[in-house]
Amino acid sequence: MSTSLTMALPEDILAVPKQTDAGIPVDAITCAVERANAVLLLLEDQFECDAPRLANRVIAAALWDVRGTLGLIRTLVIHADESSRRSVSGGAQ
Repeated sequence: MSTSLTMALPEDILAVPKQTDAGIPVDAITCAVERANAVLLLLEDQFECDAPRLANRVIAAALWDVRGTLGLIRTLVIHADESSRRSVSGGAQ
């Protein structure tokens, strides 16, 4: 029997695959940070220029995207921390 995840966010159900190498996924973290930064730069432009402003729902969705990207970064950092601890201690904790 499966459970429906109707109110789940994408970042709530994503996980680092178990076969991923231990260590810090620097490229993945850098990519996620750059994505969030790009969205924030586009949003900043909405408040600093004289062009027509985006609809509130678009701005809210962009902010929600940044929140999701921060959740992804958190998942990657937790993986880095946990896998580094396992490798230092020589296996499972």
